[in-house]
This record gives sequence, structure tokens and C-alpha cells, in this order.
Amino acid sequence: MARQIAVELFLMVLAGIVLALIGPFGSYELPLTQRLVLWPLMLLSGYPVFRGLGVVSRWLAQVTHIPLAVAVPLALAVGALPVTLLVTLLWFRVPAGALLRTPGLGPLYLQVLIVGLIVHVAMHLLFRPTASHEERFPAPAPHADPPTAATGPDPALPLPPGFGAIHALKGEDHYVRVIGDGREELVLMRMRDAIERLGSADGLRVHRSWWVARAGISAVRREGRAATITLVNGQEAPVARDMMAALRAAGWL
Repeated sequence: MARQIAVELFLMVLAGIVLALIGPFGSYELPLTQRLVLWPLMLLSGYPVFRGLGVVSRWLAQVTHIPLAVAVPLALAVGALPVTLLVTLLWFRVPAGALLRTPGLGPLYLQVLIVGLIVHVAMHLLFRPTASHEERFPAPAPHADPPTAATGPDPALPLPPGFGAIHALKGEDHYVRVIGDGREELVLMRMRDAIERLGSADGLRVHRSWWVARAGISAVRREGRAATITLVNGQEAPVARDMMAALRAAGWL
């Protein structure tokens, strides 16, 4: 995770330099040296706000089944508010007590939101693993037996010795959280690659961010056209609507 954040911070500085050279939103009138300081500083200042809300929005999308295309813009819209005030403080040097009375605060908010949206989309496209629908949601072999005891982890996964049985995999940004019996490990790997390394393990990718082992299931709860899987450790994994048929074919419903 530290490596990923370092790369993202470097890209923020690089994007700030590019924006300083372009001079959008009227900033071209400022001296180049001032733009080269202000643009990277603003992007670095807004980074923790936008990144934190981005993580929260993805979590809410998984928990509440809100489409990610709705949750992320809402998070960006919320994050643009404090960043706009920070930009006003840095760029226009407005006293903190007069920030909300600054003329043109509304248009500035839209500009901050646009920059945040562009940066978010660029980072998403840069780091997103490409996969077809079949690779994201591979069809499982039908099973009729009830869940049994989990098998041990595939040695191809970089897990510590004695990790034990794998109950589920959860994608988190560019990492995969391997969930076991009372243990969890973060692995720097794409979700698709982690699933491939499990080989013929008895499990199913139930969501873009979740793979669940049959033996790791405690219960499956129907929720309209979707479902939620409760793992033996109490964690819950959402089931994508287009995977409901696969769950029925696997005998999980």
C-alpha cells in the first residue's frame, strides 16, 4: 500500500506540473514559477480528501449495492467542497473567516470538481486491470454438494506458512485481501491473477471484488434480484445480479 500511495503522490506532482504549464481556469495569467508551486500543492492538498472518499465510496457501493458510477461522483462532489475552500485559501490568500463570502466560490467549486474528476478517471484507467466479462465472472462447474471443510491454500499465492484454509478473496484497489480462518493477508496482485493461482479450488467469483470458497460459506441471503453471502467468520460478501444464475447452478441457492 505504501508503494501505491508513493506512486500516486508522484503522479499528483506530475499532473500538477502539466496543469501549471497549461494554465487552465485563468491561471495562465500568473507567472510560471508561481503556477509550478501552486498547482502541485493544490493537487497534493486535495489528494488525501479525494482518495479517502474514493475508498469510502467503493465500500458503500459494495455494502449498499449502489452503482459505483453513482457513488464515486457523489464522493467527488462532497470532496470538492473542502478542497475548494483550501484552494481559495492558498490561491487567493483569503482570510479563513471570509472564505464562505469569497466572490466566485461557486464557479471555483465547479473547476475543482472538474479537475478532481479528470484526475480520478485518469488514475482509474491507469491502474485498472483489463479483463473481459468472462475473466471477471468465470462460469463455475456445477456442484450439488453442501459446503464442506475448506482445503488448504494454493502454494502459488504468496501467503505466510501455516496460513490455513482460504475462505475468500476480496479485491482492494491493486491488492487482494486473502481471508482465512481467523487470519487475513494483503497481497499485491490483481484479483484475476489471484483467482487463477487458486487453480481448481472449489469456489466462485460472486462479485467484481469478491471470490468465495464453497467451504467458507455460512449462509446465503436473498435480497430481491441480488444476494449476500455470509462467511464463516461473519463477514459479508455481496453477490452481483448477473452471478445469481451461477450461484443457483452451483447449488449455493
